Amino acid sequence: MTNIDPSAKIGNNVSMDDSVVIQNGVHIGNDCVFGKRVVIEKKTVIGNGVTMGDGCVIEKQVNVGNDCVLGTKVVIEKQTIIGNGVTMGDNIVIEKNVTILDNSTISSDIVIEAGNTFPEE
Repeated sequence: MTNIDPSAKIGNNVSMDDSVVIQNGVHIGNDCVFGKRVVIEKKTVIGNGVTMGDGCVIEKQVNVGNDCVLGTKVVIEKQTIIGNGVTMGDNIVIEKNVTILDNSTISSDIVIEAGNTFPEE
């Protein structure tokens, strides 16, 4: 069952499975697609044209840029910034306070440790 907090702002042409949870203060752009069992926590901003596979968890105060593709079972911990045009594989954990630069590609089955920038500068 979909659970969308009434304070969430959701753009146009957003498609989501019926098992999505969107908490308070979330902003979602236009033209997004969310798979099954996606959870988006408080005060997170999702840009336009973002696709999330099944089982993604986006913790509070995360900013996901435009035109990103997240595979299945991607966990993004709090206060992380994902740039525009980022592509992620499956089974990824991005720990808190990470910055992912624009147009990065992250392969499957990886953990990016807290406080880092990817790719490293």
